[in-house]
Amino acid sequence: MNPIVKLTILLILLTAKCLGQSKDATLFFKDGDSISGYGQIKNNRIKFRLTLDQKGDYWNYEMVDKIIFGSYLDLKTYQYIQINKESKPRLLELVTDGELALYRDKKSSYTNFRNSPISPIDKLNLIEIRLAQKVTKVYNYLFKKGDDYPSCLNCGIFNRWRKRTIDFLIDCNGLVEKIDSGEYREIHLEDIVNYYNDFCTEL
Repeated sequence: MNPIVKLTILLILLTAKCLGQSKDATLFFKDGDSISGYGQIKNNRIKFRLTLDQKGDYWNYEMVDKIIFGSYLDLKTYQYIQINKESKPRLLELVTDGELALYRDKKSSYTNFRNSPISPIDKLNLIEIRLAQKVTKVYNYLFKKGDDYPSCLNCGIFNRWRKRTIDFLIDCNGLVEKIDSGEYREIHLEDIVNYYNDFCTEL
């Protein structure tokens, strides 16, 4: 394998390892209690430990409500949300909260365009191939307080975020006009939710 390719793969793997390490976090239980320590997310479970030298335990939606990573000025919240009646709760990133909340779910996958079996030589380059073909899809969910499940805005084959967002927020005329006119686009979903919470909810 080319030395430059080897070095590139090594740097990527080291970066991935660093990103996978535990971060400062606060774990919130369903009964209202919370505890501070270090956490990370693995396959829809939370690995949490009080100190970095501890092995840590795994937690899931049965006892945990959410986990908040980071310090006061840079917080990221992940909460267990049930997407529909059939599914088990999943950890989604809480982007903005209020009467209306915006959640995001990031899913990464690898695409392989080879139809034939991988040769022994290609096996050596498999990591490089997969990294080059990694695809991350971001799904956006709106969740109104009182609803049973959130609504996905861009799920399915076609991205119909505009129609789904307008249908969901039809009770806010000013906001619908801003979306219809193109003033607010999909990249402004956080602003859309903040607008709704500030101007379209009962005080």
